[in-house]
Amino acid sequence: MDAVQAPNIVAHITERLLYRRLIATGVDPEESMKVMAFWMWLEAQGFKELVRKISSNNDKFLALVADEAIAVLATLFPSPSSAPISHNLCPITSIFSGALSIHDIFGNKETVSGGVADVYNRVCRALFKDVLEERSGKVEGDAVSVGTKLNPFAREWSPAIERVPEEERCLFLTFSKGNPITEDQIFNFFNQKYGRCVERVYVHWSDPNNPALFGKVVFNRCSVPAIIMGRLEQAKFTVNSKPLWCKRFEVEKKGLSKKK
Repeated sequence: MDAVQAPNIVAHITERLLYRRLIATGVDPEESMKVMAFWMWLEAQGFKELVRKISSNNDKFLALVADEAIAVLATLFPSPSSAPISHNLCPITSIFSGALSIHDIFGNKETVSGGVADVYNRVCRALFKDVLEERSGKVEGDAVSVGTKLNPFAREWSPAIERVPEEERCLFLTFSKGNPITEDQIFNFFNQKYGRCVERVYVHWSDPNNPALFGKVVFNRCSVPAIIMGRLEQAKFTVNSKPLWCKRFEVEKKGLSKKK
């Protein structure tokens, strides 16, 4: 079996610097390598100079776009069940797509997952090996050989909820009078629009005779509310033909600070 040719480190200085930045922002080194594999694969699909463009932004932006990559990878290499790729999963990353359609790029899940895994095996494991060893303090085992059917992303690949206060992962929801929206409808709406991002939903049903007027949605990552709201103070959606208003969560709102 042919050996994997080591990449030219000098030609990948930008990638190595960005990999170190990802780790410095708190992303696990192995997970950072998978994120880099995804971005480098996108570059090969026509996202011109994606790594350089991401590198030119600050750490806050880097964290947001990294969260998008992690969400996509969780969909590409899920455990235990599989799910289709949401075309609305990368609103920030798609800024760099130019004339390309992210919809078309994500059209075939097997092609995407196979391509990303190939970049991971052929390039990233060799390109970042010394950095990974430096961080872990020990030499890793042999890289997965090219051509193997083993999935390098499968082992312990499940995105953990960031250890940040729940309030930073929430949005406060209000409904129009007489038009409440159920927890299941809200749960399905955000998951379909932004990928599997909802941890739980709470709707305040204080009186069976009076429709609910407010609630909250808790996401599994603090970047999701930032992506949804952007610079808006209030965002409006239509869920099952009913209006839904979202605001950043305020912990002092009565009845909402406690978990369900």
